[in-house]
Amino acid sequence: MIEVIVSANKEWRNKQKEKTLSKNIGEVIYLDDSKATIFDLKEYAFPSLFSLGTPIVASSFLLDEYQKDLSTNLLKTLLSSPTLFIFEEIALPKSVIKLLEKEGAIVYEQKEEKKTPKPNTIFSVTNALTAPNKKDRWLAYQASRQEHSAEALIGILYWKLRQLVESGSNKKHFLDLYKALMLAQKDSWQKGFELDLAIEKVILES
Repeated sequence: MIEVIVSANKEWRNKQKEKTLSKNIGEVIYLDDSKATIFDLKEYAFPSLFSLGTPIVASSFLLDEYQKDLSTNLLKTLLSSPTLFIFEEIALPKSVIKLLEKEGAIVYEQKEEKKTPKPNTIFSVTNALTAPNKKDRWLAYQASRQEHSAEALIGILYWKLRQLVESGSNKKHFLDLYKALMLAQKDSWQKGFELDLAIEKVILES
């Protein structure tokens, strides 16, 4: 019998292994790639008639280490044995998992969840210039600051301010804001102020 546990999460592997071990009674022999090779497993395929319960061989990382040496004959020997072989692996190629399942091994694999990429929110920092009140402007800046550097944000703010100045609506206000932002950046360079705090100050005073 063969059970294979595949996951990069050690805690998940341990829990799955404990579930299997709790269902079986017998001596547990622990092996890893530093103490044995995959060929040594044949020695445990034919347990003593006097063994109590199902003998269990729990190995770590042998399949990954010796995946090129896996053969149908070896797998058939282990699968037909009364010994339970548990293979614990961090990861295995799909071809190896397919071979194991084809021969009758039980594979427990923790699939990695596909992370949905976050939308590019850097341009939302422009709300720090155009939101209707000071609180909303400050919140817009803080939200963007959590995901982007101050150096990246100030470039977007300059770009948006140039647009607002050229639009002609409230031109003087946005031109003054543009100059204040440039002065804040200059002071940050020359006096060692944190750039994100310098930008925040301009937004709060706008």
